[in-house]
Amino acid sequence: MLTVPEEFLLLTLKDEDGGFVDIPLEYQRAGFVGAAIMELALQGRLDNDVNRVWVVDKTPTGDASLDPVLARLSAADFDSSADNLINQLIELGDPVREQALKRLCDKRILVETEGRLLWFLKTRRYPAIDGKEIREVKLRLLEVLLRDGLPDPRDCCLMSLAETCGIIRQIVPQSELKQARERIAKFSKMELIGQNVNHYIEIFERAMALATPAHM
Repeated sequence: MLTVPEEFLLLTLKDEDGGFVDIPLEYQRAGFVGAAIMELALQGRLDNDVNRVWVVDKTPTGDASLDPVLARLSAADFDSSADNLINQLIELGDPVREQALKRLCDKRILVETEGRLLWFLKTRRYPAIDGKEIREVKLRLLEVLLRDGLPDPRDCCLMSLAETCGIIRQIVPQSELKQARERIAKFSKMELIGQNVNHYIEIFERAMALATPAHM
């Protein structure tokens, strides 16, 4: 199973040729931090109440896209208040994304290639090897957003990340965007059996909204 950061990264791919959709840099960083937090929550490493998030299991996961976030959350000087969550972790957004890219390449889902922009600027692209995983994650979300599918906790995380970071338009046709957003709002209020993922989604969205102007 792919992690939330890995699937979120696949959602940010514009096409199977390895280009990425345009996301403002700080929203991209915050999105990958949020994805790592949600994955740690799904793995039972975190707990929370309305105002705080804290670590209940400090054992490293072995995933280089998650462990720096887990270590920072575990630090004695970390402010566990939910509203400050993103600001304190924002600098880890790029490493989370880079490690998620590396893991997807190691799994032979993407491959790193080097090209040129404007004939002289080197640029890296990450085309899909067969595109299966990209199609699967997008089709899975479309089934939930536009039809009668019910989301699992990971789907709810991805929908929130896609909406908050502004890439939902890359997944859902313009003509069906209103319906998709209504379903995202509906699912964000659902208590999912065995998971309190909606609490982490609410915390992430609130922390994004309250992030300092210096960061966002």
